[in-house]
Amino acid sequence: MKKKVLMSIVLLAIIGTSAVFAQRVGETVQLGGQTYRVESNTGGRVVLQLAPSLEGNWRHQRTGAMSISFSGSTAVFSDLARDISSISPAWQDAKNKGMIKVGDQFYRNLRSTGNLTWSGQQLSVRWENSNPNVATRTDWENFTFTMSPDGSTITLGGASTATWIRAGIQ
Repeated sequence: MKKKVLMSIVLLAIIGTSAVFAQRVGETVQLGGQTYRVESNTGGRVVLQLAPSLEGNWRHQRTGAMSISFSGSTAVFSDLARDISSISPAWQDAKNKGMIKVGDQFYRNLRSTGNLTWSGQQLSVRWENSNPNVATRTDWENFTFTMSPDGSTITLGGASTATWIRAGIQ
């Protein structure tokens, strides 16, 4: 109850001093360690919406063979199933060879590029076309994510597509 009262007072202070804070629709403001986006600003009333975030744990939706954890501008492997061959045989080989492991970066240089979109670089496992089951190296490729409006899934676009679901959501 005290927290709700405190948040209400803080919100009223923001609205009352909106010249100091974000005023235009789409701008963001930090409040209590959270990022909020201005949804509307009409008639002296500012409406804030909690801004979407990648922060937290996500799992591969199709296979469940791996999980990642986002923090700031990176994401690391938080789980690699014993058998990740459902991603591809080369990924299984890369894991067996120690090329990828829990704690390694999977996404880096993440930045918001608009409403519900982010871009950055993704770790990729490479193989020779003549032997697609054998991992030869890893490298980084550019990508873009799009988040669902409810914040429950993110979908990777580009050459390889994947959908991640926020941990705890079925």
